[in-house]
Order: sequence, then structure tokens, then C-alpha cells
Amino acid sequence: MTLRMDNFLSFAVVSGFFIGLLLSFIKFDEPEMIIAGTLVSTIGFYLIFLLSASLCVKFFNQDPKITQKPSYNRLLEEYIEEFDKREKITNKIRSFLRTMEKTLKEEDIDDAPKSKQKNTYAKNF
Repeated sequence: MTLRMDNFLSFAVVSGFFIGLLLSFIKFDEPEMIIAGTLVSTIGFYLIFLLSASLCVKFFNQDPKITQKPSYNRLLEEYIEEFDKREKITNKIRSFLRTMEKTLKEEDIDDAPKSKQKNTYAKNF
């Protein structure tokens, strides 16, 4: 079982926190300094382990399976084409809905004077 980089960095953060907490309790008496020391050591451990993990991946892991740029580019092109198709479809749907809204508003405007005329006739009788 191999240790993935995410788990390695999580282990670094947790170990840095507890080592920093232990050293801060030994060195400082004020709570503010204990918190500051713990944070500084946690960040320091994270950065040191991140640097070592990235160097390890760069120099020791030259597996071509990790970087499959041509296949990624082809896949991204397919996604871009699919997004373009869907965008065209949604634009057609939006334009259809806009025309429907316009026709409904025009019908409402045309019906409004008729309803006013009916009300005036009803009041007269």
C-alpha cells in the first residue's frame, strides 16, 4: 500500500501541529505565544513536507501514466464542443421563450381595453 501525496501532507500537518504544540508548551508560558508557536510550526512542517513531496514526485516519479497530456487535450476538446452545442440549444430555448413572452404581453395589452369596455357597459346598466 502506497502513501498518496494528500495523505502524506495531512500527516505532515497533524504531526507539525502536535510537535509544535508540545514545543510551545515547553518553551512559552503565555497562551498567545503557545498558539502562535503552534501555528508557525504547523505551517513550517506543511511547507517542508510539501517541498519534499513535490521534489519526490518530480524526480522519482517519471511514470508516463501521470502526465497524459494528449489524451487530456482530446478530452477537453470534446467537452468544449459539447458545451458549445448545449449553449446553442439554450440560446434557442431562450429566444423562443422571449418571443412567447412578447406575444403574451401583446395579447394582454390587446385584451386590456376590451375588459375596460365591458366594465363600463356593466356600470351603465
